[in-house]
Amino acid sequence: MKRKVIVILGFPASGKGTQAEILAKRIEAKILGIGELVRAEMKKGDQNSARVKTIKELYDRGEPQKDEVVEELIENAVFKSSGDLIFDNYPFSENQIRFFESVIKKYNFEKPIIIYIDINPESSIKRISKRLVCDSCKKIFMTGNLGDKCDRCNGHLIQRPDDTAEIMRERVEHAKPRIDLVMKHFQNDGNVYRIDGEKTIPEVAKQIEKII
Repeated sequence: MKRKVIVILGFPASGKGTQAEILAKRIEAKILGIGELVRAEMKKGDQNSARVKTIKELYDRGEPQKDEVVEELIENAVFKSSGDLIFDNYPFSENQIRFFESVIKKYNFEKPIIIYIDINPESSIKRISKRLVCDSCKKIFMTGNLGDKCDRCNGHLIQRPDDTAEIMRERVEHAKPRIDLVMKHFQNDGNVYRIDGEKTIPEVAKQIEKII
């Protein structure tokens, strides 16, 4: 039996990570997020190696990682996985699309379902200014009546170094044409959906539930 594969796309702070978690829990799928894979690689890799330094430089500038790095991380993650998968903001370029299609074919997945959580670029930047992340488990929180501890693992809540207005504007500029590219590529398969991400978290989740 073929496994399901869902791709969730969106600007930074569009809520794609939150919606991926909600969906993953509902359909019992594993989430593969490039950001998480990259941060894990930076943490475990040789900090003095040229490879890790390049990864960190691109990450700190808010620029996309080199395709060969992303492909290695994805291949390893898919190889170790079982069951359905949800990809958080991947694939994101022509080369990544080709690699993604080869991987899902190799590991016997169904045709992908593409979900784009659409928000205004300014909404993305505004949301980022209110975002904190656990330095241990990486759960994301919106500022408000929060302490300084994560309610999942008791880790410290911090603002990520790449969560600045300047870097976010660069990420949005990079993201828009890439999202359009992915949407156009998979459009003929009939499994491409645009979701209104300006709505509340439950409302967005309900839109996705109607699809999957």
